[in-house]
Amino acid sequence: MKTRAYNIETRRNQQAALKASIVAATVEQHAARGAIATSYADIAKQAGVSLPTIYKHFPTQDELLQSCTSHVIARAPRMPNEEIQAAPDLATAAELLVAAMEKQHLHFEPWFTWREDRVIPFLAEMLDGFRAMQSEFVSTILAHHLGKNVRREMVAGWESVLSFDLWHRLVRSHGLPRPVARHVLVRCLLAIIEPKQAAQKTTRHRRTP
Repeated sequence: MKTRAYNIETRRNQQAALKASIVAATVEQHAARGAIATSYADIAKQAGVSLPTIYKHFPTQDELLQSCTSHVIARAPRMPNEEIQAAPDLATAAELLVAAMEKQHLHFEPWFTWREDRVIPFLAEMLDGFRAMQSEFVSTILAHHLGKNVRREMVAGWESVLSFDLWHRLVRSHGLPRPVARHVLVRCLLAIIEPKQAAQKTTRHRRTP
């Protein structure tokens, strides 16, 4: 019985490792060409397995996408929530938040650049959930510094400024150096709260690699 149990456990581990290698290969292919342009045949070639093996472990595209997004999210930089919430003032909190979001944008950029959430419902739902979480966190930060003066448009404005699309346009389309882009984003965040004082509160750049 012990030999049988050992064989079952060994087989289970082998299958888990095989599944993980398929996911890793898929993630690499999606970064290189996008999910829509990636076929199961491409994944099989990348992973070094047969096409039936791919279908055995991932019968549907949604199952494969779910595993891939979990793989990528698990390796994303940690958001320093406690540090941001402990910031002595809103300007410092904004700088820390922008720097942390930049690290996440850099991590997700190979996949987000394809904008496939516009045509893949699973990705659209996932990003909607992410934005909802981000809005909730922004609300917490603003409430900590502004009390009951937080308005809906403030939260919406901050969530939009922190979005991948705006960061990507500043850094990639306009070619701004990342420290400059961070400075611009911080000023935008503070302008939403205190338009007349935003320039005065961001006269220096916080250096973040």
